[in-house]
Amino acid sequence: MKHTTILVSAVLAGAALTAPALTTLDSSQFDYKYEMDALPTTEDVDNNGHYDFTGINAGATWCTLGTGSDSGTITMNMTGGQNLISSAKEGNNGDLWPILDVHAGESGTGYTVEVRLKVISSTGSKGALVLNASTGDTSQNSWLVFKSGKLAWGFNKNISEIADIDEDWHTYRLVREPGASVHSVWMDGVLLGSNFGDGIGATTINRLLLGSANNDYAGQVQVDYLRFTKGAYVPVPVPKASIDFPVKYEMDANDGRISISGNASDWTISGYSGATIGMNGVLSVVPNGQQTYWRTTDSAWKNLVTANTAFTVEFSAKINSCTIAGGDRTLQFWASTPRATGVLYIGMNHVYWQPTSQMDDNVELDSNSNSDRKHVFRITYDGVSRDGFTVWRDGVKISEGKTLAGNSSWSGANYNFVRFGIPGTINAGAFNINYIRWDIGNVWDWKESYTPFTMVIR
Repeated sequence: MKHTTILVSAVLAGAALTAPALTTLDSSQFDYKYEMDALPTTEDVDNNGHYDFTGINAGATWCTLGTGSDSGTITMNMTGGQNLISSAKEGNNGDLWPILDVHAGESGTGYTVEVRLKVISSTGSKGALVLNASTGDTSQNSWLVFKSGKLAWGFNKNISEIADIDEDWHTYRLVREPGASVHSVWMDGVLLGSNFGDGIGATTINRLLLGSANNDYAGQVQVDYLRFTKGAYVPVPVPKASIDFPVKYEMDANDGRISISGNASDWTISGYSGATIGMNGVLSVVPNGQQTYWRTTDSAWKNLVTANTAFTVEFSAKINSCTIAGGDRTLQFWASTPRATGVLYIGMNHVYWQPTSQMDDNVELDSNSNSDRKHVFRITYDGVSRDGFTVWRDGVKISEGKTLAGNSSWSGANYNFVRFGIPGTINAGAFNINYIRWDIGNVWDWKESYTPFTMVIR
């Protein structure tokens, strides 16, 4: 029986994480898949006449097929040295990984390994088991360690504190980037780190191993599947509702992190003295000719975001008026890193993207009403290049088919912030902001998280 993946937004403390610029691919499309309907030690997926894995220390019943409700899984009971390994040359059992010929030089292919498992117990001094993959043409080895409550890299580098790692099923992806000496690690579609180097020290081994390496690794683990392929692929983006984002500004009057009088802890405000501003679950702004806008303080954004940081920002807004002649621009929203600044304009009936400082270069994304009710906008940035932005409106990807580059005029360390409001006379009008939420380090596709209206039948 297959199990539903549980999403866990786990990140390295204090680190701004960036997804590598790689193609997405679901593991169901990988070249080699072991779905645990049979013991891997008895499978010959590539039909070359030799088993793909050898069961090291395979005496008795250390690795068994599940039955009943656990059908389609295997249980691995490790007391030290038991593992599934593919490292032999052609003509011997356990030969598939070397035949796959993944390599890591300048023209390296890279590789992707994904495993779905549950740690039942972890009794070894270093953990329950390891996932090790290496190419044989370099001393760079992965060494992903599963232990009670933690996921680690190598012998002593904790990746994440995950309380339920030994209570629930999770999907782990290990990516060796092509032509590089670094690895990326993902859990349940969430990037945990992208610059992991050698996991176990300089040794050139061409192998794939899942299990315990010695007596330091022991415990019981249940495995749902093991899949791998030549080439480096990141997971297909998973939708996530913004209510689950780690940072949320809900525009409540008692939330001291954003204010109407310039004393917020996470935002600084300009032009508020002449504007009419209210806050009671919705931030309402009538600028009265003032350049009224909010900008994040360094602690709220800049200190956490580098040029390579991915992010997802979502906000809910309603445009009440636009007083500028010859245009439809009321609310300007910036989401920026030192490399790229995403600039979104929202008017009564238009949404624009501004890739340069010239208004004539604006890209029209949508022409529906933004004044009839609150609408939800999501901006994502992949952390890779200026062209890495995507925009949604009420669940619809309004940037579909368009290349959205960051503004070329507003870049560098001085533009590393989130900003919204009326920053100049080119934008004028009144608006409401219902909330602003973000997740630094992750790119999330849309998942509906709001109710646009309530139908009342009388």
